[in-house]
Amino acid sequence: MSINPSLHSITNDIPLPEKAADDTRQRLIRAAVSVFGSQGFEGASTRCIAALAGTNISSIAYHFGGKENLYLAVADQIALEIGKMADEIEGSLADERERIRDGTLPPAAAVALLQRLWGGWLDDLLGKKKHEHEWTWFVVREQLNPTEAFDRIYNAGSVRFLNLLAELIGCIQQRPAQSLTVRFQAVSLFGKMLSFERERATVARYLGWETLDKTAQDTIRAAINEEVARLLV
Repeated sequence: MSINPSLHSITNDIPLPEKAADDTRQRLIRAAVSVFGSQGFEGASTRCIAALAGTNISSIAYHFGGKENLYLAVADQIALEIGKMADEIEGSLADERERIRDGTLPPAAAVALLQRLWGGWLDDLLGKKKHEHEWTWFVVREQLNPTEAFDRIYNAGSVRFLNLLAELIGCIQQRPAQSLTVRFQAVSLFGKMLSFERERATVARYLGWETLDKTAQDTIRAAINEEVARLLV
């Protein structure tokens, strides 16, 4: 039995069921994270993104209206994931969160907590690799050449980590978390934390490690704890 060509074209124009359409949208976002991250906005091909997602190029226009909106959708997805990470960290603070926010957590307790949080980040990154995301390079590109996508990522996620670090440093040094000195230290510490993700190969090569095994991780953790303890001075 032959297929009626006119009927075939009509069925192709029928909107996908909601679940199937959502799946296509998510596959496009996942593919776009990889392509935009490796090639940048200008270099990324929508045809390549569609092929990687296993769909046709017209689906980008159908779901996002075009390349620019797909790029922003990727930024929103990254912001959502970073926000979830921030939720996990803040949730782990339990009753201490209020004392951190109002600056009443004792300095020694704030040091211990900051060491624990940074150590947890390191464990996830070098052990389970929970926070090793393919979207790192998307974010790096936005750091170098900020667009509207950077604003979305910063406002939904990055600033929450920075505020928490500033509040902890403020508790440690008995200074306002909003002071320029404390905020600068928070930015510096945040950059060092991220460097272990972005510059892992450089860290291992320079320190003469073939891999970041347990011995290497213990060495890094000890150095981190010492640096955080120096904030008390």
